[in-house]
Amino acid sequence: MSVLGYLESAAQIGIQSVAIKPTRGFKSSDNLPQSMFFSQVTFEEVHSDEMEVTEHPVEQGTSISDHAFARPSEVIVTVGWSNSSSDTSAMSQVLGAAATASPLLRKIVGAAQLVSGIATAVSPGPQISAIGYSVLLKAYRDRRLYNVYTGKQVYKNMLIRSLSTSTDASSENNLIVRIVFRQMLLAQTQTVTVPDSSNMSNPASTASPQDAGVTQPVPAPNINVKALP
Repeated sequence: MSVLGYLESAAQIGIQSVAIKPTRGFKSSDNLPQSMFFSQVTFEEVHSDEMEVTEHPVEQGTSISDHAFARPSEVIVTVGWSNSSSDTSAMSQVLGAAATASPLLRKIVGAAQLVSGIATAVSPGPQISAIGYSVLLKAYRDRRLYNVYTGKQVYKNMLIRSLSTSTDASSENNLIVRIVFRQMLLAQTQTVTVPDSSNMSNPASTASPQDAGVTQPVPAPNINVKALP
């Protein structure tokens, strides 16, 4: 295979890798502008889904369970940014020469240049780590709900619960931050108008609750203890 053939195969593999790479990041649930966040690298994603099983003791202290419900999902992602910039001029020259020599490769190179242009537009500059952390802090303080995109699935209505990062001599020019997302379970309320008690056949049972003020406890009537189960 010629050098051009190798370049063409490599470009096709590269474009396929870009196409099938899962989206990772998070954006605002209300799709507000400037509310999309994507890191340069994702180190780890931890998914947590738990089922809560209710328990209560019965005779002789034995616990029984009669109900279970899903707790809010939690996702912990560890992402990073770097202050170092990347030089793509050499790759651009290779892609340009290959596109000139092969009409078939021109379309592939066009897509590659589009991806390269996007990467250049968001390429890290000086102190990008500090800027990235400031943006994350603002997203955290806004208490806005986000849709979180991971390699496994998409989580909706997620709130940034905590941010944590550390800096030492080896990470002075990098930002490695641990983001904990917690799902918010939302409920919708509805106001219902209750008809007047004069229109009810049994207002004592169906009327809306009334404030009776402070009530005092009264002694219980005599009961037949032997009749108890």
